[in-house]
Amino acid sequence: MGSRYDFDYYLACEGRDYQSITAQPGCLLIGGAEGNKSGEHEATQWFLKRAYGGKYLVLRVGGIGRQADWICRNYRDWIYSAAELSIDSRESANNSTVTDYILDADALFIAGGDQNDYQEYWQGTKTEETLNYVINEKKIPIAGTSAGMAILGDYYYSPDHQGVISSEILNDPFHYNTEHIHRSDFLQVPYLHQVLTDTHLDRLNQWNPETRYGRLLGLLAKVIYEDNNQLDHYGIGLEEGAFVAIDEQGIAKVFGNGTNIGQDAYFLQTNGALPEQMEPGWPLVWNNEGKAVKTYRISGTPEGSGHFDLKDWSTANGGQWEYWYTVGGKSGLKKQSF
Repeated sequence: MGSRYDFDYYLACEGRDYQSITAQPGCLLIGGAEGNKSGEHEATQWFLKRAYGGKYLVLRVGGIGRQADWICRNYRDWIYSAAELSIDSRESANNSTVTDYILDADALFIAGGDQNDYQEYWQGTKTEETLNYVINEKKIPIAGTSAGMAILGDYYYSPDHQGVISSEILNDPFHYNTEHIHRSDFLQVPYLHQVLTDTHLDRLNQWNPETRYGRLLGLLAKVIYEDNNQLDHYGIGLEEGAFVAIDEQGIAKVFGNGTNIGQDAYFLQTNGALPEQMEPGWPLVWNNEGKAVKTYRISGTPEGSGHFDLKDWSTANGGQWEYWYTVGGKSGLKKQSF
């Protein structure tokens, strides 16, 4: 075990005799507030089945949490072991003991927290290199929740200060809180190339005065602008109770509570037109006659619902196509079905 200033490793449970397994690749994206929500059990089983009898490792920063203990309590027969590894400095992210723990894993879960910490401590280190190796060469399944999901995207928003809210980015897509969108420079997850991820879309509380749907649209516009107006960019946004399971063929389905509240997943793609107004200090206008962004919405169910093909971003069923657009700042995000 490393010192609390370096890294911490905690083995929550372990079997007697480990039998080497061949894991099945896949990715589980989690909207950010699991907490025994309906659909979480089934999504967790989908994930664990891809490394049945294997070594389950939780990665995080900020010290050991409770996720591995939860897996041991509820899914002991599905795993050989469950452990947590907190990597809290660039020095520890380059430590061979740390990377050996990652190399030894059959399934990885990246916990929530602050994506700034993941970027600051892990990016450009042996930990990053090892993560990309086990994802793309060893081909083990990987999951992430909240900040852990954010960094699985090819593009991710990691503000150094207060995060931008929907009205701020729609009123000015060059608002200073939008400066830290990171592009293709961290984890390389299959089927998430050119994809921007965002979580907690429906969260509303005293610290989050607005939902994040408009923010997701604004961040997508900003990514396109910063990539020389290339339109081949995409977005995946999840409400807090949504669990998106992506299999080895790039087919996504959604687990959730089976209602119309809090379990929707959104798959965004541009619809052939750049924003009509994208200038510092001016509201974002991305209208295209009400058809700026094509979005497929799937409402999750406990048994898993929908079918969305991330290889072509068009083959889909079990959900609803809609357009997202904005006609200018304060009017906010608008939607229409088709």
